[in-house]
Amino acid sequence: MNTAQIAELFKQYVDDSDLTFMDDATKVNFLNLGWRELTFKAAESDSNLFGTSQNYININADTLDLAAPGATGNAIMGAAPVADRLYRLMRIARSDAGTGLARYFLQASNSLVEMRNGVNRYMLRGTQLLFSEQADSCLVEYVGFPTEPFSVANTATGAGVYLNEIATYYGDLIALMACKHYQIKDFASNPVLMAQLAMRKNELDSYLMTGRSWNQNNNVVGTDEATYY
Repeated sequence: MNTAQIAELFKQYVDDSDLTFMDDATKVNFLNLGWRELTFKAAESDSNLFGTSQNYININADTLDLAAPGATGNAIMGAAPVADRLYRLMRIARSDAGTGLARYFLQASNSLVEMRNGVNRYMLRGTQLLFSEQADSCLVEYVGFPTEPFSVANTATGAGVYLNEIATYYGDLIALMACKHYQIKDFASNPVLMAQLAMRKNELDSYLMTGRSWNQNNNVVGTDEATYY
């Protein structure tokens, strides 16, 4: 399902197809809430669904602000990320500035003291990525996605856009989750809708636990950063 199809389904579910009590901007807000809820749920089950990466070059410091990296690379945190917004770090590697390929992976630290006293370590504090030594270039592998993919423009009839593979098969869940938030505003509950929401969430859980290939069920993990140093 694309953005326009999901938006139309949402309008039909809430029986507000003429938008008398819900303008386009409000509709989009509810849809983005539904999108984030679905995405967070999927990402917690299988981080590889939304795995992506960014390279940062010529850092020449022991800190990197991922909200304002300057000329080193794209912002993935803060008020206006340029690339997919960071949800969770997976791995950090020192990389080759020319090719962007990882040279070796760093080890995550749980505290500033542990990080500063260690070697080849990193930690994320706020939007600051901290290193135990001065870094030249690094590869940031992370779980990331746009947090507001729905807009007034792409929810118009005939203007829908592709979101991702999960939304293609479970786009109705976005609409159902958006309806749940709408019911809070409307002070009303729809037991049939909530039963459908519960059923579809169970189906999504089953799909994610099985994995996207028949032999993947033993390999799906919420996160795999501990595997790489």
